[in-house]
Amino acid sequence: MRIPALARAITILAAAFAAAGAPAAGQGEPLLRAEFWTDLEPVSAAGEPWPVPRDEAARRLLDEAAWVFGGMLWGFEFEYAPLDRARGIEESFTLEALGSIERGDPRLEPGQARLSGREMRAYVDYRPDAAQAALLASYRDEPWERAQGVGRADWTRGWAGRRAAYENCLREAVRAYLRSLVPNKPRLARGRVVFERPPSIFVEGGFYTVQARARVEVLELRPYVVY
Repeated sequence: MRIPALARAITILAAAFAAAGAPAAGQGEPLLRAEFWTDLEPVSAAGEPWPVPRDEAARRLLDEAAWVFGGMLWGFEFEYAPLDRARGIEESFTLEALGSIERGDPRLEPGQARLSGREMRAYVDYRPDAAQAALLASYRDEPWERAQGVGRADWTRGWAGRRAAYENCLREAVRAYLRSLVPNKPRLARGRVVFERPPSIFVEGGFYTVQARARVEVLELRPYVVY
C-alpha cells in the first residue's frame, strides 16, 4: 500500500522543520492554511526523474506553498506593457518577488500527505509573525484594490508550467484592474500585486489553470503621448 510511504515522505520533512525549532504561538496572529498538490507523473524535462520520487514531490509541494504564501505576505513588483498591435508593441509582463519564505522555515508546517490518483496532496500551514500579520492587514486598505484573474499554461511544460500559470493569473488580474482604472490602455504600468487568498490550481483541457483573487497597487501609469 503506497499511502503510508507517501505519509512518511512528508513526515520526514516536517520532522526536519521541527528540529530547527518551533515558533511560539502568536497572540491574534493569522494562520495561513491551504491545500497544495503536486504531480507524481508529470511531463518531465530532460534529466528530470520520472515518476517523481516521493521525497522530491514533497519538496516541490512545500516549495510551491512557500511561494504562494510569500505572494500573500510580500507580493510582487510588476511591470506591464499592454499589447498594442496598431503601434507594433508586444505585450510584456514581469514579476519580481519582494520577499520569500526560506526552505526549512519551521513556521512552514506540512500536514499528512495523501495519494489522490497520480498526485500528492497535503495541507500546509504558515504562521506569520507580528510584522507579517501587519503586512497582511495593510492590503485590506487603500490604495490596494481587489482584482481577480485566471491564468493558464500548457500542461506539457511540466513543473515550470505550474509557475507560469500562477504568473499568468497575476497578469490577468493586473490587466483586469487597469481596464477598470483607465479608459485607454497605458503604455506602461508599474506597481505591486499580492494574492488575497491562496489561489486554486487544477488541470483543464491540457492546461494548468490558476484562479486567484488579488490586491493591486498601481504606482506608475505612463500614457501614450499624442503629438
